[in-house]
Amino acid sequence: MTATIVLLVIVALVLFVAEAHVPSGILGILGIAALIGAGLIYRHEGHSLPVVVIVAVAVLLGVLVLLAGRKALAAQRNEPVRTGYEEMKGAIAEARSNLDPEGKVFINGAIWHARLRDGEGRATLGDRVRVESVDGLTLVVTPVSATEEEAN
Repeated sequence: MTATIVLLVIVALVLFVAEAHVPSGILGILGIAALIGAGLIYRHEGHSLPVVVIVAVAVLLGVLVLLAGRKALAAQRNEPVRTGYEEMKGAIAEARSNLDPEGKVFINGAIWHARLRDGEGRATLGDRVRVESVDGLTLVVTPVSATEEEAN
C-alpha cells in the first residue's frame, strides 16, 4: 500500500506541474483527486490523519497551482514588456520648442532633445509629435496630423 501512496503523490505532483505549464483546470483537479486519494489510503492504513486536513492540503495546493497556471497563461497572452527606448517608439510627445528641424519635446515626464525626420517640415511649440526612433539621446519625430490625433 505504501507504494500506492507514493505513486499517487508522484502522479499528483506531475499533474500539478503539467497544470502550471498547460493551464486547463482538469489536470489540477485530477492532481487534487490523486493527492486526496493518497491521503485517504494513508489514513486507511491506520495513521491518525484527519480527513479535513487531507482535503484542505490537497485543495490548497491545487488552487495555488491553478492560480499560477492562470497567471502564466495571462503572461503569455500579453505583449512583451517594453522598457527604455522600445517604449518610446510610437509614443506621442509635445513640442516644448519649435522643431526646425531640432528642438525639445516633453514625453514620459521628461524633456528630450528631438529632431524631425528628414523632409517632415516643422513643428511649433505645443504641437504633438510621434517618436519614430531614438538616435543616441535624440528622439527622431514626425508631426501628428489633426486627423491622426482625433483617431487617438
